Amino acid sequence: MREYSFVRIPFTRRRAGSALANDYRDVIRDRAASGWEFVQAISFDTHAQPHLDLVFTREV
Repeated sequence: MREYSFVRIPFTRRRAGSALANDYRDVIRDRAASGWEFVQAISFDTHAQPHLDLVFTREV
């Protein structure tokens, strides 16, 4: 059986583009050190509060 974990990283819209609140690479490295495997990044850039969801999984 597998369990899943989601990490939300908010970002702000700017005229020149978007800026993430945290560096997603650091989050992926930290989770990997704890035994989590990165699966996918899902962008919710059209929401009122735009964010990026990182999906992780591991064996239970």
